Amino acid sequence: MFLGARCRYPLQRFRLHLHNRVTRSGRGAIKTHQVVLAAGLMSLFGGGAAATDAGIHIEFLWSKPPADAIARQQTRQFVTEGGHDHQICITATASPADVGELQLELLDATGKRVSLQRHADYRGTKRCYPAELGKGGTAGEWTVRAVLGDGREQAAQVRVDPRIEDSPQYLARSVPYVAGRPNYDASIPPQQWVGRLVWAMDVDSQGKVTHVDVEVAEGVGERLRERAIAAGYMTLFPPDPGRATKPLRWSRTLSFAAE
Repeated sequence: MFLGARCRYPLQRFRLHLHNRVTRSGRGAIKTHQVVLAAGLMSLFGGGAAATDAGIHIEFLWSKPPADAIARQQTRQFVTEGGHDHQICITATASPADVGELQLELLDATGKRVSLQRHADYRGTKRCYPAELGKGGTAGEWTVRAVLGDGREQAAQVRVDPRIEDSPQYLARSVPYVAGRPNYDASIPPQQWVGRLVWAMDVDSQGKVTHVDVEVAEGVGERLRERAIAAGYMTLFPPDPGRATKPLRWSRTLSFAAE
């Protein structure tokens, strides 16, 4: 199944399609995974939308990126052990605006509140905050609710377990639980966001990306080449001893069309 979605970066709108292709070397079968992105609300790498305002976007990051990072680690999974600096990113407006404030609430798999943050200085543009996972929450699909002072709200789900090894997602050997994503380049004019970018990763038996190739870089994709390589090396897979003899080759495709 292939799905496309509109994706809004802070300064513009464009249509984006994502393809993922998984190939085992040798005589292994080729599998295709295709997912939908909606500015961080993703069935595979961000969390499914559960509430109301499509203009508010929630994104989950495995770790906090440096201020000058050219890529980031989108995830579909948080863990409560190990000291990971998981992040929840909220975008509500393309430019700073008075949205009242931001209230960020986390509910565990039973619906019990685990944490509540209030940020009176939030002004609508993308901001990332530590995921306050607390202690004693029930593992499973957690809900993150973002509520603005102007009455708008949105929610998304993320899997939470004590350790990554406890997650059923860890059994999906050919699917990453952390997917590197090129960061938006604000120096590129909106009308130039047209093109295609394909990068392929070689994955070893421990789940580490050992090599990244940019296979296609057309239009704006050429200017994102370095970011795609950085994103590739950030991607994390569950280990699979079978890769010792049949390495995994996993590809992502981003297609951009200005609106």
